[in-house]
Amino acid sequence: MVGIELKGAFRGETRRSLRSGFGVYQYLNPFFRYEGTWHEGKKHGFGKLIFADGSYYQGEFANNEIMGQGTRYFASSRNTYTGHFYYGEMDGHGRLKMGNDDCYEGDFKSNHFEGEGSYLSHDKQLYTGTWHNHRRHGYGEQTYLDGSRYSGDWITNKRHGFGKLIDAQDGFIIYEGSWKNDLMHGEGTYNLGESYTYRNGMIINNYPIGWPFRLYINENQASTLILTEEPIIITVDIIDSSENNTRVEADCGRLIRLRCGQQTDQPTSDSLPTPFGFHVNLIPRSTNPISFDDQLVSASNEEMNMSERNQPIQDSMLAAADNGRAQFIGININTFVMQRASSSASSGSQQLTQSASTSSSQPTSARNNRRKDKLRMQSFVFIIDDITDPVPFNKSLDAVYLPVQFSTTNMTQ
Repeated sequence: MVGIELKGAFRGETRRSLRSGFGVYQYLNPFFRYEGTWHEGKKHGFGKLIFADGSYYQGEFANNEIMGQGTRYFASSRNTYTGHFYYGEMDGHGRLKMGNDDCYEGDFKSNHFEGEGSYLSHDKQLYTGTWHNHRRHGYGEQTYLDGSRYSGDWITNKRHGFGKLIDAQDGFIIYEGSWKNDLMHGEGTYNLGESYTYRNGMIINNYPIGWPFRLYINENQASTLILTEEPIIITVDIIDSSENNTRVEADCGRLIRLRCGQQTDQPTSDSLPTPFGFHVNLIPRSTNPISFDDQLVSASNEEMNMSERNQPIQDSMLAAADNGRAQFIGININTFVMQRASSSASSGSQQLTQSASTSSSQPTSARNNRRKDKLRMQSFVFIIDDITDPVPFNKSLDAVYLPVQFSTTNMTQ
């Protein structure tokens, strides 16, 4: 039958004085208005519930309840949900598009993310996996703003359990192992750049156990190094901060540099301070090792090829650590070219060069012996430091300084 107005609130179809068919109902509370189908006086079928603030629900009703498939728009947040409803709540599979352009698609339970689902943020960060009570919980994969990707276990929105973090550009694994409260925690392997690896070691709250590490000259070597023409090996261990000076065998690929400095009484901006109370100037490394006597003779040659003098100074030796140990092999008295030290290196160094050029009339052996004696009086230091790049765990290891003496006993006999 044709609908009639009941109590001025309903306009539509009725049957046996009950709303049935299509009709519009204005609630006594003017905030609500319903347009849709009815059955035996109840909202049933397809309809639209409109709110005065601009919000609405449009979809299926059953026995006066929002039940089934529909769309709910929230005016205050500008969120829009399209999916399954159960007694007015988002429940089942659906898609929630938020006012800030974040979007979740997956399973819902009682208006919360629950089960399997994907969340894409407005800045294109994506999580796909399991949810519990509106939080990432269980196994899932998260892509971050920088493109890096985590795959693994979650507990209440934090990485917790076993998982791996993968680099965005190269696809290599940054870290694989245990996590706790969103931090690397437990046994794992951490990779940085193309060469550095902290392999199968213990990590506590994003840092290796025993951090910070230190460089340590192997205990079998004396506090002052004596160099002769016989080549030696300088062993540098990476040790933890414990009292036992335990070598960190998990630390691999760290790049260690060795340089030689000569004391200067006239430091410049290029001079390096030492813990011994004086500055040093770096000495070039010999690219074509020659005997020590030949180095001293070369120092007296004022007609040295100028192009050779203008070559870039190579003052470093490099070694990559493996299992927490780096070794510099073949170090001897000829490794660094003493005569090429800066003219401001020290007064003794200046005298060494001047003597070489003004006493050429004396026998070569006598000149060299005097220069060797002066060299013994100089202060030389090996500077050993960590130049790994990128820097592991956001801190380079502090440099160590090793006093050096040059022994020419065998050469003067």
